[in-house]
Amino acid sequence: MALFPEREPRIKPVEERPGEADSLTIERKEVVTPVPTQFKAQVNDDQGKPLITTQTNKAINIQLPEPVEVLQEESKGDIGNALTWWASWWIRLFKKYVFRNSTGS
Repeated sequence: MALFPEREPRIKPVEERPGEADSLTIERKEVVTPVPTQFKAQVNDDQGKPLITTQTNKAINIQLPEPVEVLQEESKGDIGNALTWWASWWIRLFKKYVFRNSTGS
């Protein structure tokens, strides 16, 4: 016969043991280490010409594929049309770009 919850003995739900490792002191070995993205060595072909060239200060320009008004009209089309999704994707990309540049990040 089971006891009612009011009559069951109270059990401490968590038992703390001092001196054992907690989640903050365990060393995480599965953490990914950063890989350098800038290639520093130079590889040349048989004639001595460099095979790899990298530009350190390259300016990136975004060119709009169509006027924003046209994209907004196309984004309101049929959901089965790929052009509707393409236009919605570009509008979302523009809004993300404007938000990131307006917040200073």
